[in-house]
Amino acid sequence: MRVLFAPDWRGGAPYQRLLAEALAEQGVEAAFLSTYRRGFPLARTRDPADVLHLHWPDAYYPQKNDAFDGFRRARFFADILLATRNRPLVLTAHNLYPHNRLDQSFIRFNTRVGYRRAAAVIAHSENAARELVETFDLPPAKCHVIPHGDLSVAMGEPVPREEARRQLGLGGEKLGLMFGAIEPYKGIEDVIAQWHAGNLAVVGKPISEEYGARIAGLANPRVAVHLGWLSDERLRLWLSAADCVLFNYRAIFTSGAACLARSFGIPLLIPERLKTVDLDEPNALVFRFGNEGFGAQLERAFQTPPDFASARPWREKCAWGAVAKQTAAVYTQVAGRYNSPA
Repeated sequence: MRVLFAPDWRGGAPYQRLLAEALAEQGVEAAFLSTYRRGFPLARTRDPADVLHLHWPDAYYPQKNDAFDGFRRARFFADILLATRNRPLVLTAHNLYPHNRLDQSFIRFNTRVGYRRAAAVIAHSENAARELVETFDLPPAKCHVIPHGDLSVAMGEPVPREEARRQLGLGGEKLGLMFGAIEPYKGIEDVIAQWHAGNLAVVGKPISEEYGARIAGLANPRVAVHLGWLSDERLRLWLSAADCVLFNYRAIFTSGAACLARSFGIPLLIPERLKTVDLDEPNALVFRFGNEGFGAQLERAFQTPPDFASARPWREKCAWGAVAKQTAAVYTQVAGRYNSPA
């Protein structure tokens, strides 16, 4: 079986590459849609794949801040219908809606079209699957719950804490870490405003120079801001040096970053409200704040030592072999149903 992954975002995260490699062991060839023809980028591809697997649909109505933005959003309906005339669509729900774009025309419509058109939707938790069913009126049988996949395999085991801190030029103080793309929906400003103990490092590439400057302007003796793209090796050092990792998304559906921190066995703070983020709880390394205040949970996290070994059951649950096996079964199901006589 041949499956076409779209878009080709291997350069931004290892998720697609790791999934493709594991699928190959299941006898599934994964190709990547990275060259486009004008007009309808999905529909006009000549790849003969049996299944189209769409990961981030908003890649096909990108925001470029030019005169064609409205057209790009408006064309998606026709593009996705034409692209799936002769083969089924599988859609992975990395997000419920695209980040930072709900105020734009066609965004809600395009999102619904994608989910309703899909023969199967992959969600990364039971709560995420329920929200998809309720939000888009999907048949429950269309949603398949498959773990996110262990991103730590792209980095290896943690570096010894002292060595990581030496390479990063850090001292011995307690260190909280917020990492990844620096964007408004991540609630970084709120964490900085509440920060009162230990040091906090905010590390990652900002969505814009203006927003990066805004976050950098909040730095103080306890809060350091390091702007720029993070290589896997650099991120490994930060994760190895941290005493806890913090997430404060205003809204999120799945968090690959939180799953990665969980794989590294680092104490992890995340809001109670983010019910769709599955971290295999209850767990001694996961601290939810909401009813219990942020400060109290931060103190508990700082008192809990990182433990890579204890996260082994989580890494096994999210192993790419198991993820690929379940994903290949979804492909087989939708391809068989699509090719069956009416």
